[in-house]
Amino acid sequence: MKKNPLIAVFLLALVSWIGNLWVYEKNQLPEPVFLSHFIDLPLEKGASFKLSYLENHRGLHIVDVQVPGLPYASVNFLNKNRYTYQNYQSVLISLEQQIQETEPPAAPVQIKQVRAWLNDGSSRMLDIGHVTLTPPARTTADRSLFESSSGGTSNQNAGYTLKTTKEDLILTGMDNSYPDDSLPRMKLYLDTLSLEQEPGYRSSLRSGDMVDVEGLPIEDISFPLAIQKGNYVRLSYRLEDTGTESPEHKAAETYNRIEKAVRLNAQTSDGFKDDMTLFINHESDLSASSIRTIVQARRELP
Repeated sequence: MKKNPLIAVFLLALVSWIGNLWVYEKNQLPEPVFLSHFIDLPLEKGASFKLSYLENHRGLHIVDVQVPGLPYASVNFLNKNRYTYQNYQSVLISLEQQIQETEPPAAPVQIKQVRAWLNDGSSRMLDIGHVTLTPPARTTADRSLFESSSGGTSNQNAGYTLKTTKEDLILTGMDNSYPDDSLPRMKLYLDTLSLEQEPGYRSSLRSGDMVDVEGLPIEDISFPLAIQKGNYVRLSYRLEDTGTESPEHKAAETYNRIEKAVRLNAQTSDGFKDDMTLFINHESDLSASSIRTIVQARRELP
């Protein structure tokens, strides 16, 4: 007895539909998920930072975000990028002028979760990584130890700031809270006239890139370091292992977005203190493979 060709076609279509549905469901997030952020910035009027997240094309969408500890912050949704199964969306958190009308906190504000409001009317606390907003130290008005000269970044995950000293000063150390065992790895370099005769000093690591690092690694410098008025101070950074997915790095905390202020501490003979600040801004390029890894990790959570 011959089988009906229509039945065979129907069965093939059914198998194909079931297979496509299985693949679709396998690539869906249970709920929107924020990427892992490491943000360490001054808590001051006009400051802002981005929080990025993934959500499915259909289903639950984030419609509003509230940041604990920042009741005066405004939230603005930015343009989204569309992937095969998810949208990549960012929100800009801006510190409004109301911060001037309230007593600023004495201690840094630590934020690890935000409240996300969803299109079904529900809300939940979602992990975002680590955000630290530090109140700036109060200094004498109209006095600073550094004068800006130049600065820049490159698409090679490197950048620098170059400043001139306005007084004789002592560099006393570096404030850098970024974990040593995290990815991407952050390397900091200091270049100034006082270091040019030190062993290991690199006069140039540019290789055609005008904003590459040079000088000595911060960990190789013995502070305090005396700097005369009118000398240059160049602080550089390089982010390494930005695309590493090898097994030996699986245990490391990986950050998709970094917005950070690295501070080089200085002091004069009369006790006046000031910082030279290098701002670092890095955002991972998320490939389709990276998206699948994030989705799989979230689906495996209880």
